[in-house]
Amino acid sequence: MRPDYPGPAVPATNRMSHSLLYAKSISMLVEEVQAASDMTNVRSSLLRARRFSRSQPLTLELIEGCLVVDGETTQRPVAGLHRLMLAMKMHGVAQLNVSAGAIPRELLKLAMLLSKKPIKDGSTPTIFEEIRNASLWDVQLYPVSRAGSMEFPATHASDVALESADAIRARTDQYTLSATTATRAGDGNALLADLAAIVAVEGAVLVDEFRTLWTTCYDALATPEALRLIVNVLPGCGVDAVAATLVLRRSADASAKVLIEQLLESESVDVRRACFDALIEVRRGTDAILAMLEHEQWFVVRNAACLLGALGSRTSEPELTATLTHPDERVRAAVVSALLQLDTPTSRATVRSAIRDTSPEVRRRAVRGFLAEQGAWTNVDKLLQALGRETELDVQIEFLYAMGTLATPDAVQKLIRLCSIDGMHRPADFRIAAAEALASARMHASVPLLRAMLKDPDAHARAAARHLIRAVS
Repeated sequence: MRPDYPGPAVPATNRMSHSLLYAKSISMLVEEVQAASDMTNVRSSLLRARRFSRSQPLTLELIEGCLVVDGETTQRPVAGLHRLMLAMKMHGVAQLNVSAGAIPRELLKLAMLLSKKPIKDGSTPTIFEEIRNASLWDVQLYPVSRAGSMEFPATHASDVALESADAIRARTDQYTLSATTATRAGDGNALLADLAAIVAVEGAVLVDEFRTLWTTCYDALATPEALRLIVNVLPGCGVDAVAATLVLRRSADASAKVLIEQLLESESVDVRRACFDALIEVRRGTDAILAMLEHEQWFVVRNAACLLGALGSRTSEPELTATLTHPDERVRAAVVSALLQLDTPTSRATVRSAIRDTSPEVRRRAVRGFLAEQGAWTNVDKLLQALGRETELDVQIEFLYAMGTLATPDAVQKLIRLCSIDGMHRPADFRIAAAEALASARMHASVPLLRAMLKDPDAHARAAARHLIRAVS
């Protein structure tokens, strides 16, 4: 160990839960936006939330009054999360997803929407509609938890309890008449209710002979025309998202075909976004999505790359790698994120090679490729070399956070220098990021340098130092 290295990094098991801190930062941002008394505090809160959104996703669920953070239930009330939980309850949000790489505009818009009191007059858009209208592709809100979307509705217990083939045929004839009428009338909501009921019953019936009757009924009714009607009502189906997910997953390949067709052809942004989300739920149609990588419109190619990443389609890695030569930097940025989601040795190496891309946004995302193999000293060396070449502040900040995550001796030494002499003449945002990265790597041992930052000439830097000292003490 080097004599000037101030001790080992704190083991990961003793570090702050990054997911919990991320949730707290969003909760604090909502509170500051709601107060709107000091824009300095809003900006500081936004910077803290951005520190996490750069490199990790976040999923928050409200289940039976408890907040579940990235799959882990908070067993007791957690200080700093009350405002966020209250806002989610107030707007009827059961699940909130923020994708890795969410930008400040998206985080701020999310906080603004959560901080508003809902107006339930029938004409004012709900928070779910406003999120879609704002085109926040890295933020998703759901009125029901996606984890429970396939649960069997107890309201169909009487259908499940039918004990003869004749009784089931009579009941399926009723569903057939109702669903056929809805299809002819173009009533997607009524059709959705019928098909979801049939799927729910089909999944709960235990006798093979009886289940076959329900299966035959569903297969006859779930035509491409019927599925298109359901897809068209997806943006406004609200709590019926449970039913829509049930039906679309049941139709699998047929659903994927219709969803991709509408994703390419619909003129409605709401429908296209709903199709994108639904394809992730259905998890089919990879071949058709791969074909979209050759589309002439850049946003179609971007959507295809995002979908392949979300689906974890490792077989698509060669095609995604080839798409890194696309002339539009927005496509290349999406491809880098998708390759990171595939998480293979070759995809990580490809991402690291993108650190020399001409686009700052692509380089910023490529930094995350150095984090895939934590503790790899060769990665840290390359990271430090790339930081020395980088001229864009936003990308430099991404490097700093990566160094804080890796927390090797060389990375920590570099952060210490950047928090003291080497960082004195850097922009305030750079100094704040260096301090946050050091705090993440060394926890309580970073307090002396953080206290020195309390004399920083920039108000945002001083506010960040105060917050970090509280967080690691």
